[in-house]
Amino acid sequence: MNYSDLSSRLLHLGERLAKHAGKIDGETLGRSARRLAAQLDAFEEHLNSYLASRKSGELLLETLIRSPAAKRHLTFDLLKHGLREIAGKRLKSEDLPAAKREFVELIHEAGKQEKGVEFLQDAFAQAIHVEAGGKDKAHLQREFVRLGQLADEEFAQEIGKRTFGELRRVAGVNGIKFTDKTTKQRLTALIRRYAQRAAVNIAATRVPSHS
Repeated sequence: MNYSDLSSRLLHLGERLAKHAGKIDGETLGRSARRLAAQLDAFEEHLNSYLASRKSGELLLETLIRSPAAKRHLTFDLLKHGLREIAGKRLKSEDLPAAKREFVELIHEAGKQEKGVEFLQDAFAQAIHVEAGGKDKAHLQREFVRLGQLADEEFAQEIGKRTFGELRRVAGVNGIKFTDKTTKQRLTALIRRYAQRAAVNIAATRVPSHS
């Protein structure tokens, strides 16, 4: 749908209707007008909902990009990866402050505010969890071994429930090297390989010696 064309058509129709409003009569035209009015009410409601959501997404995206978490964890490489993953575009800026502005502008242009917000929230959550370590680290290490013990079908079902950020946390805590360019599919394959290896190694240490 070309909304610019629709806007022009509605404006033109509105002008014609206003010009002849006092002279129009007839049941057929009246029924058509009532149906059109109902459809316009529905369209206006959907439009208002969309615009409110878009405005909310824009505000949240800009708030996140300036948040304390961004100051601590947001990097140039992370913005490059996010923009490419979300909007299929490349950053032209060469420094972090300019890259932040360009990231927000291009995400807005692409209408991908919600995905931009999701990406940043996920990235910050991952960074905070990895930084926290402690009990969370021990839990992710046990989870890593458990994943290695699963059959292929069970592993696929488990991975399907995890976000990219969760997989990055599991990989990071368990020493799997990856970069911002590593895709979810590639990271899943790496986790599968090394988790199976870890499970085998642990099982081997539990086998009693017969010597």
